[in-house]
Amino acid sequence: MKEKLKSMWQTLFGDSVRAFGVVSLVFLASMAIAPAKNHFSEWRHYQHGYLKMIRNRSDAVTLQRHFQGGIQQIWLPDLGVTDRCTSCHVGLKEASLSDVSTQPFRPHPVIPHKVEQFGCTICHRGQGAATTVAEAHNSTLAWEQPILPAKYIESSCGECHREPLAGTLQLNQGRHLLSRYGCVHCHTVKMPDGRVLKATDDPPSLSHIADKTSREWIYAWLKDPEAYAATATMPNFKLSDNDARDISAFLIANSTPQPGSTAAISSKASPDPAAGASLYGESFCASCHAVQNAAGNLVGGDIGPELTRVGSKVKPEWLQAWLRNPRIYDVGTAMPHYRFNDAQVATLAGFLEAKADPDFLANVHLDAATPEQIAHGKRLVSDYGCASCHEIAGVKKPENFAPELSRIGSKPVTQLVFLPGMQRTLPDYIATKIKQPRAFGQGLKMPQYTFTPTQIDSLATALLAFNDRAATLPPSRTLAAKPESDYQPAGKAGKLMTDLACFSCHRINGHGGDMAPDLTWEGSSVQRQWLVDFLKNPNTLRPALIRRMPKFNLSDGEASELTDYIITVYQNPAVDRDSMPLGGYSQGQIELGRQLYYGKYSCQGCHIVDTKTDKGYIGPTLTSVGSRLTAAWIFQWMKNPQALRPGTVEPNRDMSDEDVRALTAFLISQKDPAKSEIAKARK
Repeated sequence: MKEKLKSMWQTLFGDSVRAFGVVSLVFLASMAIAPAKNHFSEWRHYQHGYLKMIRNRSDAVTLQRHFQGGIQQIWLPDLGVTDRCTSCHVGLKEASLSDVSTQPFRPHPVIPHKVEQFGCTICHRGQGAATTVAEAHNSTLAWEQPILPAKYIESSCGECHREPLAGTLQLNQGRHLLSRYGCVHCHTVKMPDGRVLKATDDPPSLSHIADKTSREWIYAWLKDPEAYAATATMPNFKLSDNDARDISAFLIANSTPQPGSTAAISSKASPDPAAGASLYGESFCASCHAVQNAAGNLVGGDIGPELTRVGSKVKPEWLQAWLRNPRIYDVGTAMPHYRFNDAQVATLAGFLEAKADPDFLANVHLDAATPEQIAHGKRLVSDYGCASCHEIAGVKKPENFAPELSRIGSKPVTQLVFLPGMQRTLPDYIATKIKQPRAFGQGLKMPQYTFTPTQIDSLATALLAFNDRAATLPPSRTLAAKPESDYQPAGKAGKLMTDLACFSCHRINGHGGDMAPDLTWEGSSVQRQWLVDFLKNPNTLRPALIRRMPKFNLSDGEASELTDYIITVYQNPAVDRDSMPLGGYSQGQIELGRQLYYGKYSCQGCHIVDTKTDKGYIGPTLTSVGSRLTAAWIFQWMKNPQALRPGTVEPNRDMSDEDVRALTAFLISQKDPAKSEIAKARK
């Protein structure tokens, strides 16, 4: 063997010429490896496959002309993007390949952005500079951020867009759930624009809880909130019987009386259950409160708490005081002060007290609390961070109770704990943490929610949008959210609007709810007498809607005070309410307007003027619009509805001034007969 090796050595390196030749050959072979490797690279394979695929297509010439071979790169320094994805995805921008479904040749779905402006990884993540599928799509030792699963793709929209988008329903829902379920009470989320995400739920103060309910109800609620209310936003802390016993003991012992929050029951409820149901309906309580019907379906709104079993919760004396004036117990409540009389309070209270579930408290039997149990309950209240959501006398709101989530979407997987069998990716960790928060270790305090799989995906999508890229994007690449206004009306009328909780439903100057019309320009749009009458006795403007404005039993003085303030303050500078008359239009102009209404513009498709023939239920009824709206508002509205209320479904018809004047004359002639007679009598 030694002789053979010696002979081979002598043959190859016996003299300097031979040695030089052999070394040169080895060097040439090594130099050939790089181009050979490049020749057989994945991206070149895909490009050859693409050319082969388009060869026999009718649009082959066009596609061939668009094709660019070699490594393609998108470089966007301001975004930190270096993407070579289009080296393989060569048909990305070819709309004519819509019939192709195989990757990487199919075209990208239609989006409002150009690939050249944003690249690929800003939406899809992954390693943009890589030129192999394994390195581009998966995590490696040098790159731990794999391509984003398609079901979370909307999270990338949230990096730039800070407000809800029409096309990102999952992202919108996730953001809504983060606020609606109070996640941000415990977890701080600082938005890239400096705002802190606020909760939209309204956890009640527990400082006077003994006035409202019993220790037994608190115990049963703590054990399982959804057993009381299917719509409960409070999660289940999986408390032991002893822990629930001790927390309920502390809350009752810690409660202090709230003057005026309980009332002596002076009136008895009507013996007729229908009277209570009628008052409940007439007050439109269902606009805010849901109740489970006999079929098990929830009917009603979600602004206020569910009332299915409210009779098992509240004390009768507290309920009557609450119905008289809810602001005595809770100054900031979203519920309006209805100004019910004693008989109405008793009737409505009796109706609600009958909504009870004896089984809910049937198995709750608590002995008198001991000092040790009360002290232990107080420690548990601190340990579980109850004061993060609830005001509790003597318990300070904890700071940084749970981890901050401002950049959770960029959390390194090396800092995460994964359950056995889980995929080791950030999206899987977030989704599983939401679904099974306490499966990750003993002693964890995050409670159990009952989110659906769709809700979990939505929450994960919203959380993935809070990442390093979102926090460092240049302002020119982002669309900031409009900050919520802190507008509050002034004077007596302002106090009255607060008492009536107008902002729970209406939006004014960028502040308030969206269940009812925006009132920012209400003073320019409506006639004074109509508004006075409406506030005294609201009628429906949209017959197809279930939710209506309730009757608040306002006095004449209150209605006038509120009307004068609205008419004076809530004016649109572009609408001079007194610039056009409320009558006196010629019959010819009115008739021309009627023909335009029913002919050229077919307004009856959405609105009703003649209740016998018109079938339009999309927009508000116009049967007595001449007694409701000002002529100047009607004119400006038809000229450009979006200028007065951005986002309205009323289309801009680009009407001529002549047509608008005729339509205004026709609509202003649609008077309420009863109001017309009253107006004549006043003259």
